[in-house]
Amino acid sequence: MAVAVIDTGVLVGMADADDEHHDIAMEIVHAIDHGELPTARVTNYIALETLNWIHNRKRHETAVETYERLNQSAGFELLHAAQKDFTNAVTLFQTYEGLSFGDATIAAYMEREGIEYLYSFDDDFDTIQSITRLETPDNPFQ
Repeated sequence: MAVAVIDTGVLVGMADADDEHHDIAMEIVHAIDHGELPTARVTNYIALETLNWIHNRKRHETAVETYERLNQSAGFELLHAAQKDFTNAVTLFQTYEGLSFGDATIAAYMEREGIEYLYSFDDDFDTIQSITRLETPDNPFQ
């Protein structure tokens, strides 16, 4: 099965109509929802970061709706990252100055799972050779 990881910025952009990436984030999420893009994996770290951001800056109801959308869509997989991803994230965080700790958890998970593609607007990932960042609703497997 073709899979990619999706970053917080895309999910926040979907939920926040005022976000500068809202329109393209909606296109990406819509394409994932409808099976036009690879299954998007959302780790517990991404879910935590996303739902907290939406809860704190928008409202609780919007955060709940976002969670339900991700949980109910056949295009998304919510999963709990392994403990070793956290440990490896610490090393990545220490190694790459521009990488936030949340982003380091994503990179560690992708490295362990051998996943290359990430839907993200965050160019900090570009320093990691094994990650190919996608900013548009393109399917890298076609």
